[in-house]
Amino acid sequence: MRFIGALLLLFLAGCATPQERAISAYCGAEALKTIPQQLVSQPVVRSVYIGDRVLGSRNICKTINLESKDKDGKITKKKEVVCRNYPILEPMYHQQLVNELVDVNNSYRHQQIESCKIVSKTNNMFFDIK
Repeated sequence: MRFIGALLLLFLAGCATPQERAISAYCGAEALKTIPQQLVSQPVVRSVYIGDRVLGSRNICKTINLESKDKDGKITKKKEVVCRNYPILEPMYHQQLVNELVDVNNSYRHQQIESCKIVSKTNNMFFDIK
């Protein structure tokens, strides 16, 4: 969960100006200092993949052109239709209770980061970064 949030932050930071990236990094570090992570194990119901169920099959045919030579060098061309059955699969999931680590302070820290960004932009912090 924390990893996905970090990836999302990096992705969004790629579209930002150098000043916005510096402000974001600064505010994130300051918020993490003042509001540390408080990880709590929490039971959550998640869908767990258990396999596929066959619903039916689909017949797909292809036409193949064949050429052959006999002893005399005479070329014989013929068309052959080859058909195969492919299964139609549906993924199956099972609802399972799992324990996940959740940062209880995440939403409060995020609010602090956003307010810090607003104040920092207003005060022109890191305006000289290019």
